[in-house]
Amino acid sequence: MLDTPLQLIDLETLRTVRQVSELIPMILGLAISYLAYTAYRQNRSRPMLYVAAGFVLVLFVQLPLSLILLYLLELPTPVLNSIVQIPEFIGLGLILYGLWVPRRD
Repeated sequence: MLDTPLQLIDLETLRTVRQVSELIPMILGLAISYLAYTAYRQNRSRPMLYVAAGFVLVLFVQLPLSLILLYLLELPTPVLNSIVQIPEFIGLGLILYGLWVPRRD
């Protein structure tokens, strides 16, 4: 019989791929945050500072925070997911604020 693609991959390999895929958004978040912060320093545009901080919170803080909460405090998954969403909400709010606020030259 024909095997489905999921039957060909063992769970350990799938877990490793999943962990590596968590690093990609984190690296992209740092790159975007760095570019936004550089734009803030060049133009002294305060909204870009909010955008930079928002991207750090949305894409960078979640993974280290979840690892700390999971392995050091051993929190249950629903509690962990709820706590990890807090920086995401704050970061999205900062990005929205930074894009919405009119520039003052």
